[in-house]
Parts: sequence; structure tokens; C-alpha cells
Amino acid sequence: MSTRPAPPARQAAQRRTPLSVALGSALLASLTLLAVPQGAQAQTPAAAHADSARRYDIPPGALEDVLARYAAESGVLLVSPPGLVQHRRSGGVSGTLNDAAALSAILAGTDLEAVRDTGGQFRLRARPAGASTLAPVTVLGRSPSTTEGSGSYTSSAVTIGKGEQSLREIPQAVTVITRQRMDDQDISDIREAMNQAPGVSTVSNEPGGHFYSRGFFIQSYQFDGVPLERQLYARGSAFNTDTSIYDRVELMRGPQGLFEGAGDPSGSVNLVRKRPTQERQLVLTGKAGSWDRVGAQADYGGALNDSGSVRGRVVANYDRSDSFRDYLNSRERTLYGALDIDLGPATTLGLGYSRETPYGGIDWSGLPNNGDGSMPVYGRATNLSAPWNYAKKSQESWFLDLSHRFANGWRFKTSLVRVHEENEILYLLRTGRLGPPNTMRGDAYAFDMVSRNVGGDAYLTGSEQLFGRQLDLIVGANFSRQRSHDLWGWQRNLEALNGSYDQPVTAAPVALDDVIAANRMNDGYLSEKKGIYANARYQLTDSLSAVLGGRYSWFEQTYFSDGVWGYSESTAKENGEFTPFAGLILKLNGQWSAYANYAEIFRPQSQRDVTGQFLSPVTGRSYELGLKGELFDGRADATFAVFRTEQKKLAFEEGGIDQDLADRNCGGTCYRPSANVLSQGIEAEISGEVLRGLQLAASYTYTKTRHRGSDVPSVGYDISSNTGIPRHLAKLWANYVLPGEWNRVSVGGGMTVQSRSSGFAYYGREQGGYTVWDARLGYRLTDKLTAGLKVENLTDKRYFSSISYDRNFYAAPRNVLLTLQYRM
Repeated sequence: MSTRPAPPARQAAQRRTPLSVALGSALLASLTLLAVPQGAQAQTPAAAHADSARRYDIPPGALEDVLARYAAESGVLLVSPPGLVQHRRSGGVSGTLNDAAALSAILAGTDLEAVRDTGGQFRLRARPAGASTLAPVTVLGRSPSTTEGSGSYTSSAVTIGKGEQSLREIPQAVTVITRQRMDDQDISDIREAMNQAPGVSTVSNEPGGHFYSRGFFIQSYQFDGVPLERQLYARGSAFNTDTSIYDRVELMRGPQGLFEGAGDPSGSVNLVRKRPTQERQLVLTGKAGSWDRVGAQADYGGALNDSGSVRGRVVANYDRSDSFRDYLNSRERTLYGALDIDLGPATTLGLGYSRETPYGGIDWSGLPNNGDGSMPVYGRATNLSAPWNYAKKSQESWFLDLSHRFANGWRFKTSLVRVHEENEILYLLRTGRLGPPNTMRGDAYAFDMVSRNVGGDAYLTGSEQLFGRQLDLIVGANFSRQRSHDLWGWQRNLEALNGSYDQPVTAAPVALDDVIAANRMNDGYLSEKKGIYANARYQLTDSLSAVLGGRYSWFEQTYFSDGVWGYSESTAKENGEFTPFAGLILKLNGQWSAYANYAEIFRPQSQRDVTGQFLSPVTGRSYELGLKGELFDGRADATFAVFRTEQKKLAFEEGGIDQDLADRNCGGTCYRPSANVLSQGIEAEISGEVLRGLQLAASYTYTKTRHRGSDVPSVGYDISSNTGIPRHLAKLWANYVLPGEWNRVSVGGGMTVQSRSSGFAYYGREQGGYTVWDARLGYRLTDKLTAGLKVENLTDKRYFSSISYDRNFYAAPRNVLLTLQYRM
């Protein structure tokens, strides 16, 4: 049954603006004309680059990074003796140059030179003549977007926008949580990574979490650039995953509908896996900390044959910990393996597999409020749920990608990702509030959930000359499909509660199958998305470039429920929905650029109303102005952005719904569409090496999100107070390696500062602003062995990580973690 009376195609046409129509026509034309670039026949590297000339604009920086970016842009294969290019600087390269001239410019001021051999590749060597014998060589093919081994808190390029682009080339705010930063801050899962991202607020519910940016829930996730549904079961879920297998976490704030279809105004997260390395490496890590936490990790990679054409990587991770909160514990095992195989000089096949098996106690009840919204005094260890709560998860992922470099510099990449997930969850859920009157009770819930996700993406990217100026093009298509099947059930009034921690939970342990059998429900969810996209960047003048893009999308989702209330089904479908994007980038000087963008929003919603029907898609538009800088010879990046987002029909939680009715029709929580929602704010961020030896990641965000209609508790109602999002949020982390004879010592520290926040403020729950401090001390025991001691919540601040009208969760008190890492 359709959720709207009018045909989707007709309604989509009614929503289209003149810009949508114009960009839509251009998209179809580009897909027709650019299906195969001219001269795209594969050739050997020598033939491909013998007389080629390309436009380069690579800023100064570490010679290794400049060469890596040049190799990625040109397709040239560079080889070098191990360590030759390390600890050297380059002035970069700018202009339209052939290979020899570009390399000469990059190596200017160094004592190195590049010599082309008969195979077409370039060998780097010391400049003095007569060096006829070279040591064993290392391929300098590391992608400029790879952060592992860089030691930096920023990246010279990202891949969230297809291909590899520098941060200044993207007219949107982008953040990279690098591998070095994850290691320094012991970021062990995605929830912790998002806690460090600028402007992101996390609403925790063990063992997962929900993330908010620019006032809205983040729902768009990519795995190596492939969009996948990762928030949805038929009954909902909170997303979390181990970071030991990832090179970096990329966050693009603002709508990303161009490459994903669903233009979430919050942003999009791209999780980029570690890839096999050319050089052999082994990293062993051990951890021990508060609440009996222990962990061990092994990471091995390198070439698997003499030529280096086959490379492999294996990561194994184990982590176990109790908690400051009673009854909670966790145990997680992760295994990851990957292969990269060079099928030819211009073609690489990548494939891999990962498996995660977390298990532990959970608390989804939190702590209650009094009837007037105040909260009784509880200790941070208080858990009003049951000691037999648990969540058991198994997640398996497979990925396959093929990339090819054409003779004229164009590149093609196709990727496929599949994720299979199984969850068992059993818990006692405390519902209601303390009196007067006391409505608290304990209900047992059990879930046996299975989710299968598959996604694919294929794109072609390259550059051409148009009217004497460079035109960069991306054309592609992608799809995602999620199918979930959930068996679940409940037992009501398993125990009466009065909110006293002195009142022990007397409910006897129950079996998952017995709880499901008591009130058996069989729910399913199917979501399919597919689309075609194109993006063009044209250099209007030497300093001004324009970006135009668009996407045609097709969506379909179905929800069914069969159980104690009978059978029900909801469907929604959209055909040929067009999403445009437009941007301008003005290069102010060698360091700074200004940008502006406009994007339209169209996002189908999985939330359902009280009748069980899907809500209509969210529509809207977004505007953003900003400045971007590459500072300190490219070692640091800075961004300042001002944004405004307007949305219609955004899902808003419906209060006062009977729980049985909500379970039957809405998957536990019912929603209704709001009127207009306006979000606006500012963001400022700097990351990278700001002084020699000092890596910094600092940000400040101001976000104001308000309803603009009469269908909420009050006109102008602040939606931020409905989700615990603070209006002001500042985050800082810095790590300094001492100079001179003290260079074995590193000192790190950081803080998070936020203003007051509320959870369902119209029920009276509010938390004042707070500041939390962290610190770290590192010491390099030998050239291969390092030690680190980190202290979180240094001042033992007492605050809530998540607040609501009847479920509040304390954040962790002061805790310590000791880490030992061995590299060879």
C-alpha cells in the first residue's frame, strides 16, 4: 500500500526546481557522452606517460606526501631505496607539466633526481652522478589519502567524494580522524571516533550509540566509499564497530545526496579500511586499564611475492573489560584479512573479509526521573536493570574492488561490499517514571535479529580540456539493499519497581526463546536504493572553479509485521528523484580558499506513524559558506563554515502513545511529520602539525535547530532540546613530541566543553554545561617499542553522557589505560 495518494513520479516532478531540471538534463547528457572516455585503451605506463602533460596544483609538504599525491594524480610508478625520501621537504608543483618537468619541480632543492627506466617507471636516487647500482627498491604507491604511518592529525586527500581530492578541493566541511589520532587517543570503536569529531553529539545506549551533527541524526554511512544502510533493523538499532581495521574515519558535514541518494543534512561517514602494504610490517599492541580492561592486537602486512604484485594484510584484535556500571561488561574479537593483487601495470584487484563478535551485558533502561522532571540521587554505578541482560552479535563483512588507470589519466573503480549481521538481545527494560504517581515497571524483551546488507558502486573519473581550461568529471552509479528479519517478544510486568537502588532486581533469569514465545512477533524490513550520478568541476578562471552535480535516485522500502496483533504491511516507493548540488571555490592565495555550496535534500524516512505507515520523505535545501586553508607548508588544515538548512516533514517523536500500540504499529516508537525545521550555525576547525612536533585537533561549533510551525509543543520550539544536543560545543586534543634529547617523550591532552543540553525539555529534564579533561604521556623505550599512559576524565567530572525524560546515563568516571606497542 502506498503512503501517498499521488503517483511518486508526478510528485517528484512537482518538487523540482529550475536548478533541478537544468542539472538533471546535464546529468543525463554527461552519462551518455562520457560512458567511455576517448582514448581509454589501457597501455603500459611508458606509453601512457611518455609525452603527457597534466595540470598540477600540489602544495608544499613532506616530500613523501608530495610524491604520493603526484603518483596518484599522474599514474606514474615511482620506486626508491628504502628511507631515501623520508625527512625531506618539497616545494610542491603547480602548472601544466609533463612527467619529467613535474618531478624536477617536486625534487627542486633536494639532492635527489628522478630517472626514467626502460619500463616507463621513474627511479629516485641521490643526485651525484655515477650511481650505477641501486639498493632494493620500495614502491612509493601509498595513496595520498592514506593516513597510517603519516604521524599526522590531518590528511592530504580524502575519498568520501569519489576519487582522491584535497580538502580544499571540496566545497563542504570535511573532517578526517586519522590513524595516528586513533592510536594516540585510544579510539577503539566508531562511537569514540565520533565523540572526537567536530560538532558531533553522541547519544549512548550500551553497547551502541546514535550520532548527531548540525542538529540532526547521522544516517548515511559508507564503507570504502560504498553507501550502506547501517542504522536499520525492523526494530531499529544503534551502530558501533571496532576501529582496529580502519585507516581513517572521514566525516563530510552537510547533505551528501549526490553520491548516496539520501541527502542527510547532518552529514555522511566514510569508514576506510586498512589496505595491504608494500613493505613488510608487524605491529603488536597490548593494553591494560581500569575495570579490568585488557586488550591485544596484531597487525601484519607486506608483499607476498618477489615482485610485490601481491600484497596482504591481517589484523587480529581482542578487547575485554568490565564497567564502572554494575552488571556491564564487554568482550570483543575482531579478525580482518585483505589482499591487493596487481593484475597488470594499471589494474589492481582488492578483496577482503572481516568478522566481529562482540558480547556483553547491556543497560538500555538508564536512570529515571521524578514526576516533576528532577532526578533522584544515584551513584554512577547504579544499574536498575537485571544482571542477566546481554547482547551477542556476529558481524561478517566481505569486500571486493577493482581499479583501473587508463592511458589518458582517466580512472575507473568498481566496489562491492556485503555485510551479514546477527544479534541476540535479552534485557529487562525499566519503563515509566517515579511518582507521584509511580508508573515504573520492569518488562522483559528478547530479540533474535538478522540483517543482510549489500552495496555496490562504480565510477569513472578524469580530466579534459574545455575552452582551454581544465574540466574534472565524475560519472557513476551505485546501489544498496538491506533485508532484515527480526523475531522478538516480551513479557510485561515481570517486576514492579520503585526506583530504589536498595531494591534488588528479584526477577528470575529468563530464556530468550521463552520471552519471544510469550508474545511472538515476526518483523521484516526491506530497503533498496539505486541511482546514477555525475559531478563536474570546471576552472572558470585561474582562481575560480565551479562544481555542478546531480543524481537520479530510485527508492523502495517495505515493512511487515506478523504476530500477536495479526499481519500488517507498509510500503513506500520513489522513482527518478533528482538531487542537485552546486558549489563555487575561489582560490584566494596559495594557502586559503573560499567556497559556497547549495544542495537540495530528499530523504525517505524509515519512521512510521501511529497507523503503521511510513512517513513521507523529508525535503529541503541547504546553504553553506566557508573558508579553507592549508597551513604550515601543508602540514595543517583549517576550515570555517557557516550553514543553514531548511527541511520539511522531518520525523518528530509522538508522545503519549500506548506502548502496546507503539510496539504493534511503529516498532516501539511512533512518529509524525513536523512542519518546517530550520538549522543554522557556524563551525571552526584546525587539525595537523601547527608547530614542529605538535599535532593539534581543535574545533568549535554553534548549532541552533528550531521548528517553524504550530504542530510542536510551542512555536519556535528548540529541537536540540529534544535530543540532548548542546548549542555550543568545543573539542580539543593535542600531542607534543618534546625536542632535542627529550624527543623520546610525548605529552598529550585535551578537553570537551559544551553548553547546557536537554532531553525532551518539555518534560523538564536538563543538564548544565560541563568541561571534561583528558591527558596522555608517551615514552619511546626503544626505536621499536613505545609506551603510553592515558587518563580520561582527569578531574573525575560527574555528568550524563545521555539524558532523556525517563532514561539517563552517567558518563564514565576517571579511568586509566596503559598501552605498549612494538613495531618492526
